[in-house]
Amino acid sequence: IGKALAGEMASRGHNLMLNSLPGEGLGEYCRVLSDTNGIKAYFFEIDLTLPEGPQKLFEETEKRGLKINILINNAGIGIEGPIESYTREDIDRIIFLNIRALTLLTGCFVPTLRQTRSYILNISSFGIYVPAAYKSVYLASKTYIYYFSRALASELKGSGISVCVFMPGPVRTNSHVVKRIEKAGMAAKATVMKPEEIAYTGISEMFKGREAIIPGRINKLLFAYCYIVPEGIMVAVLRRIFRQ
Repeated sequence: IGKALAGEMASRGHNLMLNSLPGEGLGEYCRVLSDTNGIKAYFFEIDLTLPEGPQKLFEETEKRGLKINILINNAGIGIEGPIESYTREDIDRIIFLNIRALTLLTGCFVPTLRQTRSYILNISSFGIYVPAAYKSVYLASKTYIYYFSRALASELKGSGISVCVFMPGPVRTNSHVVKRIEKAGMAAKATVMKPEEIAYTGISEMFKGREAIIPGRINKLLFAYCYIVPEGIMVAVLRRIFRQ
């Protein structure tokens, strides 16, 4: 999703500052984006799960004199399975990346964002509306992102900073995710979207000033369905699906 978001922003003529873990080919991708779209694309390879990671990324942008007017917090990790199967390292990675890094980066960049018309786009998940067994820690972290973003949007009202939270459903990214979608059955297959579709919708709605976005017609219908069906039934159905 992050790659697609970067591509969408570059296609609209925006210069980019991207970050990934080392060894993921980000430098080459930045060169492709620059050559294809005539923009500047800077990159860093900083592990945001490290205690000093978010602050280090912010300081590096300051050293290079890069002025950020759009902050997209997309970095995240999802781990699934019975709670007793999670290692301490698994839980730390989810909390440090999905929650801590996003919060710290937002706090670091807000003073810069206040200087001009700016946007913050935080990537949550449609799963926050459907409590799913075997995804407890991941969905809890994405729920945090949702409420953090909605509260921040209220806090920054009138500041010139628009805050948007994006809740995509299943997305065809890597082979592992595709296998999960196949196992989850018809419901997951019906709601799945391509990363490029997700990126186009998220960026377009962000620029419109939307505060919360659910992409895809079927996902919107499912959102309404979640309010009609008693939660106990929904939880039981999802437990049966994700037990696989």
